[in-house]
Amino acid sequence: MKITYYSIIFLVCFLFAQCKKQEKIIITGSETMHSMILLIANNFMKENPNYSIAVRGGGSGEGISELMNGMTDIALTSRELSEVEFEKLNQNKTLESLVVAYDGAAFIVNPSNPVEKLSLEQASAIFTGKIKNWKEIGGLDKPITVVIRDNYSGTSNYIKEHVVKQLDLGQSHYFKSKQNDYSKEAVVLINNEEIMDFVEKNKDAIAYMGMGFAHVKTKLKPLKYSRTKDEEAILPSIENISQRKYKLSRALKILYKTDKAGDKIDAFIKYLFSEKGQNGVLQSGYLRSTLPEVEVNASK
Repeated sequence: MKITYYSIIFLVCFLFAQCKKQEKIIITGSETMHSMILLIANNFMKENPNYSIAVRGGGSGEGISELMNGMTDIALTSRELSEVEFEKLNQNKTLESLVVAYDGAAFIVNPSNPVEKLSLEQASAIFTGKIKNWKEIGGLDKPITVVIRDNYSGTSNYIKEHVVKQLDLGQSHYFKSKQNDYSKEAVVLINNEEIMDFVEKNKDAIAYMGMGFAHVKTKLKPLKYSRTKDEEAILPSIENISQRKYKLSRALKILYKTDKAGDKIDAFIKYLFSEKGQNGVLQSGYLRSTLPEVEVNASK
């Protein structure tokens, strides 16, 4: 076969296109958001093979810290920024914060545990160590094993403020309980996978995690929750959060710096908030942040 000058040029151009360097995106943070963002990122890469996305966990604090230090492109957080964190990240007015989904923080136990519900005050007493036996809240005569996440966890910080310190009962309760902290006897675990394994193997354990993860893992039992004993206890679910019935709900956000984002970040964020991206939110067990697109038939 005769190889011409133009054939060589075509071959070089073809190989160059095939070997085009992939655009790399690093996403770090919230364990609650990890499986959801991983699913959406994998779907994005299938449609956009020139992108390579690494989704890392470590907790909301880890994502925020790495964004400050320029070690990640996008941070995932299930909690609000502290005043100090906001000031450091927004020094040049380039911080962007977007709500991706809404989640319910769920208290979970082993499915063999007969307890079905908790009030805020009961949960506060359990996680501070004041209630130590399941029989005190209608369960079996068994000691309670409290399981918590480390300080990098957004869910841990959220539960500490809103439940343990009783912020959701109002400022007067918060003022009296703001010194409350997690029990020193609590088992501290790093991520949701460790919590799931621990609660599966320890029938008297109680922990917390994001609603989506709790429902996906069928070997766990989410408890119904109410702010007071007189209120109806509600199960954490997408429907109950959308109807504002479940009271332990929070926004799940992405953070990034607009001065360092570029086209690669814009492309992923556009996908994240597209119908395909938001369907990934629903598939992961969370409430989407955008309304579904409605197809209008002009002939009607």
